[in-house]
Amino acid sequence: MDFLVVDWDYFFPTPTAGGPLIEHAELYAWRTAEDPLFVEAAWLSRARRFLAAGAPLPDCREFGGFWERFRIADGAKVFYADSNAWAGQLFPSDIGGQGPWSSVHLFDAHHDCGYRQNNESFEQWRAAGALSAENWMLAHYWNGSRLFVHFPPWRESLSRPTEAPLIPVHMAIDRSCDTPAVTFDAVFVARSGAWVPSWCDAQFSAFLAACPARPVEVPQNRWTHPRPDVIRMAALMVSRDRAR
Repeated sequence: MDFLVVDWDYFFPTPTAGGPLIEHAELYAWRTAEDPLFVEAAWLSRARRFLAAGAPLPDCREFGGFWERFRIADGAKVFYADSNAWAGQLFPSDIGGQGPWSSVHLFDAHHDCGYRQNNESFEQWRAAGALSAENWMLAHYWNGSRLFVHFPPWRESLSRPTEAPLIPVHMAIDRSCDTPAVTFDAVFVARSGAWVPSWCDAQFSAFLAACPARPVEVPQNRWTHPRPDVIRMAALMVSRDRAR
């Protein structure tokens, strides 16, 4: 059985994740953490900075027709949540199978295979076993799955940022001609609200609705969707600042 995982930030080009160094690239240098501050509240101040700089609000790109690339089994389920960490808890047993996934294919702006900080290693992670959006692929490696990471085509190279996962994993910049030649038995989609702005939530809804698998929300997950609209308030704040 094969598992397809799509992180919504795959469609959100940013210079900090290897995209082109565009004008106002400094506006993308925001902190990220999977908590209510960074998933929801922080987007008001970020929108305000874009509007104050006269820069267009960034949005998600080229997600139309994405699902048509893949073979997805009849009756396959699509699980979805805000955090990709949930994908580390989904196994064939969740859909009536057994054993490890034959392959896990991740389409993402990040590899999610653990990052070499403070000399961390796979063995250290395995001793602790804490899953997060940054390391959930380790759980499937531990279980014996083959792992593939497909970076978005807007990423200019694999050298920026430099990737140093904790485990062996096949990584490549995605080209449509390199679509995996497997039939996926389950799909997981992460909204990644700490990385993708709240004003992209309508686009996310359309993307999820287009998935040919049947939506089944991860039952333990709790998150607000769509998030509150911050654009009008940000525009009012910028207008007030300019009037002073």
